Amino acid sequence: MSGHPPVDEDLKKPSRARLVGPGLALFLLAGTGLYALVTRMGPVAPPPPGSGQAPGAAVLTPGARGASTPAARPGAQPATATGQAAQAPAPAGPAAQDPAQAAQEQREAARQTARQFRAGRFNAFFRKEVFLEELAKEGTGPKIAALKDELADLSALQQLPAGTQFMETKPEPVLERMAMIDLLFELAPTDPAARDAMTSLALSPIDRELSDSVKKGLVGEKYDLLFRLAQVDRRLAVDTYTKLESQKLKNLLLEALVAGLAESGASPDEVRQIVAHL
Repeated sequence: MSGHPPVDEDLKKPSRARLVGPGLALFLLAGTGLYALVTRMGPVAPPPPGSGQAPGAAVLTPGARGASTPAARPGAQPATATGQAAQAPAPAGPAAQDPAQAAQEQREAARQTARQFRAGRFNAFFRKEVFLEELAKEGTGPKIAALKDELADLSALQQLPAGTQFMETKPEPVLERMAMIDLLFELAPTDPAARDAMTSLALSPIDRELSDSVKKGLVGEKYDLLFRLAQVDRRLAVDTYTKLESQKLKNLLLEALVAGLAESGASPDEVRQIVAHL
């Protein structure tokens, strides 16, 4: 006989209350959680008439919508209707300059360059090569065109008083125009545009209606142009001479062609051969 007291058989069987108790507790806890969830969401409102929403579909309250929308990232740009970020309009560029004003400014710059070149020749420290190199760096095309346009404009000569003499004391406008021709001559050896400008100016017709002072001034300029052109390009100078508008003008400018050919290094015999058929 053992030392333990005998155990009642009823105690050995599991109690029904012990089995039902834990299950009932779990059921009550689940019901309490469901009630809390329904209370938090609030009652489900029926969809308004005409909304097109099916009955029974959940309708989110404003608070629920705000909670379900993800927050925008800092620094992100709002998207447009097409899904692309809105771009600021590009700033407008500077207004285009009037062509007539630009041409006038180019002509004024050409006059200033010719004045500087003319003044520099009387300066002991002036270096012509340096001056021309600096001029070429800025581009000679627009300046040559401006010089040609300025020399083709006769307004400066037309403002001279009647009876103006050009042989002894030349007026300032005439000296300024001579400096422009000298500048074209300096550019002509390396720039075909300068040679073309000189040829065009030499062949420009002289209006018979102009005053005698203007005519004399133009004849003197054509003399200088042909004399300079013969030093740069003999053939071009001869071709230009043959295209002059009148025999009278040819007679006046033949001396300029001969002197220019001699200045270019042609011998007297060569000069005679070149002008023999003219």
